[in-house]
Parts: sequence; C-alpha cells; structure tokens
Amino acid sequence: MARRRAFFVGLGVLLAAVLLVGRGTAPTARAFAEAQATEQPTLTLWVCHACDEEVAATDTPTPYSACSACELAATRDVALMTAQSGGRETAVPGIVRPILFWMSGCPRCRYVLEDVLPPLQEQFGEQLEILLVEVVTVQDVDRLHEVAAGYGIPRERVGVPLLIIGEQVLIGPGQIPAELPALIAAYLAAGGVDYPGFSVLAGLIATPTTSAPGPPVVNLLIFWTSDCRACREVLSDALPPLNERYGEQLSVQYVDVVSREDVNRFYQVAAALGVSQDEAHLPMIVIGEHVLIGSEWILAELPGLVERTLAAGGVEAPDISGSVAGPPELEAASPPTEISGFTLAVAVMAGMVAALVAVGAQAWRTIQAEAFPPASAFSEKWRNLAFPALALVGLGVAGYLAYIETRMVQAVCGPVGDCNAVQSSPYARLFGVLPVGVLGMLGYLTIVGAWGWSRLRRDRLGRLAPLAVFGMALFGTLFSLYLTALELFVIKAVCIWCVISAVLMTLLLLLSLHPALRSLIGKPDADEEPA
Repeated sequence: MARRRAFFVGLGVLLAAVLLVGRGTAPTARAFAEAQATEQPTLTLWVCHACDEEVAATDTPTPYSACSACELAATRDVALMTAQSGGRETAVPGIVRPILFWMSGCPRCRYVLEDVLPPLQEQFGEQLEILLVEVVTVQDVDRLHEVAAGYGIPRERVGVPLLIIGEQVLIGPGQIPAELPALIAAYLAAGGVDYPGFSVLAGLIATPTTSAPGPPVVNLLIFWTSDCRACREVLSDALPPLNERYGEQLSVQYVDVVSREDVNRFYQVAAALGVSQDEAHLPMIVIGEHVLIGSEWILAELPGLVERTLAAGGVEAPDISGSVAGPPELEAASPPTEISGFTLAVAVMAGMVAALVAVGAQAWRTIQAEAFPPASAFSEKWRNLAFPALALVGLGVAGYLAYIETRMVQAVCGPVGDCNAVQSSPYARLFGVLPVGVLGMLGYLTIVGAWGWSRLRRDRLGRLAPLAVFGMALFGTLFSLYLTALELFVIKAVCIWCVISAVLMTLLLLLSLHPALRSLIGKPDADEEPA
C-alpha cells in the first residue's frame, strides 16, 4: 500500500510541476500590453556613487547627499572624475554641456524632454548647452552601446533616455531628474565641462529634415521573416486592406530578419522601444510609440491604431538603414504545407492523449490486482533494444533544437511546419531564461542515465530506477503535450522537430511502463535476475 500511495503522490507532483512550468513559459498578449502601458521603474541603487557604501533604499537612484558615510562634496567628486578621465572632456569656462540620447515615440524620453530639461534650461540659462542626439537607425543603437561601453555600462543596462555629463552617465526618467540638477551645479562650480570626446558621437547626430506640406502619413515598420506563418498571415491579411484604404497615407517599411546579425539588431531595436528580449518575437509592428507583436494582436489592433494615428496628424518611423526592403513576395507560401503540419500536430496530440489514458488504465489495473501479466522473451528483448535507441534519437533532436535556440540561427524545417516561428517565440525559453531545447537535452540524458543504472546495478537504486525513468518520461510527455497545444492554439505554427520529440517521449513512456509497474509491485523482470 505504501508503494501505491507513493506512486499516486508522485503522479500528482508531476502534474503540478507541468502546470507550474507551463505558467512560466506562457506570457499573454494582454499581459504584455499591460506592461507596455505601465511606466517601467528605474533601477533602485543601494550604494553611494562615490564610495560604494550601502545607503537606504529609495524609489529613485541615490543622490550624493544621501550617503552618510561619504563626505565628499559634489564639486570634489566631479574634479576627481575629471582628473581620472585623461582629458576625455575639457572644461569650458562657465558652461556645462551634457548630451542626451533619445528616441522618437519613447514616453520616458518625452517626459525628460518636456518636464525635466526646460526648468533646468530656464534656471541656468546660457550656462547650460544640452546636445540632443536622436537614436534613429540600427547603426545609431550600435553606436550608443559603444559609447555606453566606454563608460563601463553593460549592454543590458543601456536604454533611452541616456544622458552623459562629464564622467557621469544618467539613465532613465528617475535618475536624470534626481541627479542632473546637482551635477550641473557641481560642474559649474568646477569651471564647466564640454561634451564627451567620443568620435562615434558624430554619426549619431541626426540632421533635422523638413517635410513638404501634405496629408498626414503613418509610417509603419514591420519585422518579419519568410518562413514565419504568423508573419505571412499579417502580410497577406492585415496590410493589403490598409494599403488599399489609405493609399499614400500609409508607408510600410519591411525588415526581413534572416541572419544572426539581423536577430541581434531586432532585439536592440526592441529594447530601445522598451520591449525585452523575452517579449520580442515576429511579427512585430512599430507605429510611433506603439508596438504590436504577434498576428492576433496585430490583426485586432492595427486598423484602429492606423486610423487614430492619422487623425492625430500621422507619425514618422525609425529608418532602419540597409535593412528595409519593399513588400515581400508571398507566392512561396504553401497552404498545403501549413495544413499538413497542423494535421500532423493534431494527430500526434491525439495519440499522446490516448497513450496517457492507456498508461493510466494499465497502471490502475495492475496496482489493484498486484499482479502483472508475464511478457514474452521477444517483447522484453525488443523493449531493451528500442528504449535506448529512441532515447538517443531524442537526445539528438533536443540537441539540435538547443543549438538553434542558443545560437539564434535558422532551423532546417523541411516541407512541414514553421520551426523558426516557434523557435523565435517567447515560449521557446522556460521562464524566459532556459531554452526548451536545453531542458529536453537534460531530460533525455537523465532518462538514459537512469535506464543504464537499472540495467547495470542490482542495488536499491537500481531497483527504483525504472520508476524514475517512468516518472521522467511521464513528465516529458505531459510537457510535450503542453508545448504541442501552444503551437496549435497560441503560436499557430508547428515545429516538426518538436513534434518528433513529442512522439519519441510518448514511446519512451509506453516502453517504461512495464518495468516501472514490476518495480512498484516488487517483481523484477526475468532478464534482470543475476546470471
């Protein structure tokens, strides 16, 4: 009875684990929209800028005066930083020259430009000369990262608005208003400071252009890739009616994400727009400060957004130099391929459900009877050969998916499905961190290891190993069932490699049932007796 209770408790724990993992890999479009509408909090600092002593936590970065351990005046701190800079910037008598990096359509930038800087300009007058540098192209984003790296700021912390004043870098709508006034006063007391002397800044200074009077225009930027079913759905169903309706008032720029460099630049542009790497996937449309991700969201929101933007006077779009192309040709899209991919996934999903029901029924009958029908020597030999072979094939499939997800390269999908659409979705990483392919590799390796232990050892762990193999195969099957459902009903694209892995894991579950039940009722297989 104790083993039976342990068996069913284990099943309950596995189901709970699958539900927990599923919640960690399934962010919704609504949740992302709420996150877009919420102002992102500025990072709270716990140490003094000058001496690294701990200070009280606040909602904004700590100013110099908040540190009780450090008695350096702001003027002395600025003088020290300037001396250590080796002349990267020079003092300008009576003038402070900061530089602010910003982006059109960024609400945090607008707050700094409209609410923070004008009062400071009025307070300091001609003693404050602020250079505004608009980040427009992907090359601008690259150079911004290069400038930030010169100040020791990692790429993941770089964002707009970003202000450089002397040797100080302020990021975000919390830190800039909290520290900028004191820094301006300190640098003025120290004699002034010029713009930073980085040569890469020259390429970031955008030349303002004027447009001829005319009707308002909405500039739309769409990131897509050719083998993404959701992308083709947007290109064929969402954009043509809008182009026909608005004509020249709707300008669409197409950015085809093909190479690894394209993917990196896509993530950089998304980050500059306030979209994290976990949330950014294709297709993605940018209109001003609005970002729409995924075919469902785009099809539902794009028409109304275009209409509202035109009523507001239109909007410009970032110019992604060297990456923008004309409307893509969609003749290569093959509806029969998509249908066959979905039909296959539905069939596999139905087979997995049937296998789970059969396994549950067989386990229940065997535990109730506390007896197991004897298996033939042929079936035992076939199982012992098939199990490791299937597990090793599954390990190879998971290894390939792990390579795709970690190296961000295009997958070879064959004639069925849209592997790259699945791999570029946020569901390809567990809790936004661990690639699902890596998790699959770990699972297959553990299953192979436990199976080998059960074959080579006769100790207590060797006798319990079949139960462990069955438990891991059951978890893998349930998780594969969940992922297949995501492909069908959420991502709306099928990954043939994922479907193959789901089939292999289900077969491993069926093959592991017989040894697990024998171990549970205390009757080892005949071929497991010592020679």
